[in-house]
Amino acid sequence: MPHSWQTCHASRSPHPWLAALLFVLLPLQALHAAEQQYSINLKNADIREFITMVSSMTGKSFVVDQRLKGKVTVISNTKMGPDAIYELFLSVLRVQGYAAVPAGEVVKIVQQVLAKQSGNPNDFQRRDSEEIITRVITVRNTSAVELVKTLRPLVPQYSHIAGLNEPNALIISDHAANIQRVEDMVARIDIADSSSVEIVQLVEAWVEDMVALLEQLAPEQIGKSAKGPNRVTVVASERTNSLVLKGQPETLAKMKALITELDVPANRSGTVQVFRLAHSDAKDMAELLKGLVSEGGSDPKQGAGVDVPVSIQADEALNALVIRANPATQAELTDIITRLDVRRLQVLIEGAIVEVTTDFDRTFSSELGIGDAMSSTTPIGLTRPLGTISQLLQSLATGTAAVPTLDSAPTIGAGRQSENGVNFAAIIRALSTNRDTNLLSTPSITTMDNQEAKIVVGQQVPFRTGSTVTGSQGATNPFTTIQRQDVGLTLEVTPHIHDGEVIRLEIRQEISEVSQSGNSNIGSGGSADLITDRAEIVTTVLANDGEIVVLGGLTRDKETDTESGVPGLRKVPVLGRLFKDTTTKREKRVQMVFLRPTVLRTGESMATEVTRKYRGIWEVEIEGTGVPEGVSNLFNGERP
Repeated sequence: MPHSWQTCHASRSPHPWLAALLFVLLPLQALHAAEQQYSINLKNADIREFITMVSSMTGKSFVVDQRLKGKVTVISNTKMGPDAIYELFLSVLRVQGYAAVPAGEVVKIVQQVLAKQSGNPNDFQRRDSEEIITRVITVRNTSAVELVKTLRPLVPQYSHIAGLNEPNALIISDHAANIQRVEDMVARIDIADSSSVEIVQLVEAWVEDMVALLEQLAPEQIGKSAKGPNRVTVVASERTNSLVLKGQPETLAKMKALITELDVPANRSGTVQVFRLAHSDAKDMAELLKGLVSEGGSDPKQGAGVDVPVSIQADEALNALVIRANPATQAELTDIITRLDVRRLQVLIEGAIVEVTTDFDRTFSSELGIGDAMSSTTPIGLTRPLGTISQLLQSLATGTAAVPTLDSAPTIGAGRQSENGVNFAAIIRALSTNRDTNLLSTPSITTMDNQEAKIVVGQQVPFRTGSTVTGSQGATNPFTTIQRQDVGLTLEVTPHIHDGEVIRLEIRQEISEVSQSGNSNIGSGGSADLITDRAEIVTTVLANDGEIVVLGGLTRDKETDTESGVPGLRKVPVLGRLFKDTTTKREKRVQMVFLRPTVLRTGESMATEVTRKYRGIWEVEIEGTGVPEGVSNLFNGERP
């Protein structure tokens, strides 16, 4: 394989044996002459021949590993001295996977993976050399073991680097140039700690609370997971209620400013507070608040040192709440209580129940009768066998002094008793009745928003619910069970105020009374007990403040015509009226229910309504018969 070298006086030689001879002679000449300059160009030369050539040029002695083999190619047009040639030689060895390890007067040529075990720790005169050496680097401010984790990826795989705790040092075997680079990096990293220590005395806040708050505000700077140059170590001194801070001066300055802003007087002291309620019920308020917090637990948002079990109790005697919680929860509950403990709106509900009844009755009847005074039986001729004349003639025939009771209707009667015992009589009755009834009820009631109210005006009437005549074992022990029920006017209402103006009313209104006509035949053949007339309205309406609404009403017309008399004769013109009875009934009933809600927002509005109602008592026109101009006058007591 061709290879060549040149001196400053020789040109390229084509014969290897001549080149070898020149390499032997040239070093000898160098002892007596100036330093020679060499130009080396090799192509696929044996590495052992290359080592021999370098030894001749540099005067160094080499101990070559027997496993050393390979080809070397060097192309260079630059003339070099012995030192430069030796550095070129080290670079070629490194490329081939070998290293030169100084060992006293000789240089060992070994594989790179074994060079770290043969390095000379004292031979480090040439820092830019490619020689494999071992170096001990003392570390003063940083942990050597931790530095290994950082430096390991930066050195070659064949190099060796290890950290020692005692002494705090690094051991590295590598090329001298690499070791110099590692030593420069260690010098930059291994600097004195510039952290400062500050003590912050707390005045208002408790140290444990402050530490927990700071860990929540800046977890990347404070706490176990904090890392980086801005990391701050915080130690709480409970004995002095102070914080010990360690970190960079700039970071500590910002942290101290934050602590100063947080170390302010609390809005309230302690963990137990008593709240006197002005408008709400303590028991109801306590139940509501217990549903918002977990009683007996702690606020999960708070850190260590601030966990306080939450307890809410109601003092019904003082209408107060006793709350035990941490300050943050106390603040939230206080805000809720302040918003809920407000004066509730009230609603004045006025009703007007109007009932107008008109009845017209007209009755015309006549009776004729002929009797025999000699007979003790009933008369022999009558238009009404059970009428008044029948009773009169029978009394005359029997000599009874009792005279039957006549109707209250106007009556015209005539009669005659002859000597031969034949009696006759006639009665004519005519009646026209007009009845007008005006009934006005104006119930009113005041209640709070969302609170049900009820007013009952009437009587408690007993009703039979059961009776027993015969007791046990045939004993006679009659008794009757009764139950009293309200009969009269009942008004139940629940107002719901929306947006301060619109009112939703849930209403139940009932009017009941004992029937006058249906209770006249209680007993055998009639009703078993009292009969009541009842009218009820159940509805939900919307009304504005002060607006009158109609809940409902009923208009009923009833007309009854009755005619009775003697068949055939009652059809005779004119005279037929003497043989028949006619009755005409006309009944008209109108019922209407009105309601007016008024929102009472303040005590002054309540006083105004009380004054208005009080004055209205004296302004009612009891004898008034005129029709009111408007429905609103009904609420002032005017009759329709």
